[in-house]
Formats: sequence, C-alpha cells, structure tokens
Amino acid sequence: MAYSESLAQQVRAILATDLPPHVFEEEVEEKKMFGGLAFMVRGKMTVTVSSRSQELIMVRIGKEMEKQVLPKNGASVTLMKGRLYHGYIDLDGEGQKELSYWIKLALSYNQELTQQNKK
Repeated sequence: MAYSESLAQQVRAILATDLPPHVFEEEVEEKKMFGGLAFMVRGKMTVTVSSRSQELIMVRIGKEMEKQVLPKNGASVTLMKGRLYHGYIDLDGEGQKELSYWIKLALSYNQELTQQNKK
C-alpha cells in the first residue's frame, strides 16, 4: 500500500512553515523508506508518512520526550516487525489531528541531534 500523498503534502506545508526558509530549501530531503516517505532534516529522519497497516505518520521525538507525552490519544510507540522503537511515535488518524504539534516536537529533537554532532 502506498503512502498518502495528501498526508505527505500536509507534512511539507508544516515543515515549510516551521523551518527557516534556507533550512527547508537546502536541508530537507525526501527519501522512500520504512514503507513510505521519510522527511530527512539536516540528514536525520524526522517524520515519515507510511501505511504499514493504515495511514500513519511516524515522528522521531526521542526517548525523553516520549516519556513526557505518552499516553496521548492517537499516539503510540512505533512498532515494526514486532519490535518497539522507543523515541519514535506512530500517529493514527486521531493523533494526526495534532500533526503540527508532533512535527514541532520532532523538529526540536532534530535540532538537539544536529547540535550534538557539531560538538
């Protein structure tokens, strides 16, 4: 099952709004992975639109933030091939109603990761 292009477009619009223009234009890359479309920001997977069993958004927010925000309606730790991926959150239709909130968390974590690499 292919990923939802309309969800991918929503992610693009939020990234374009939340990132400085030069970062959005120069440091956001789209890659097909995880059975969907991953949005790489500054070389790090940040958001993925997929449809493993249903239309899902996966956001990478880190393990510490995961502890703070779960349980939240429509959000769960990513489960792929029977394995939990802590620090990654799957958003179902309910969770996608707050897509901008989740992408902001993912961008904040992305900023932390990329700052660590510069040290």
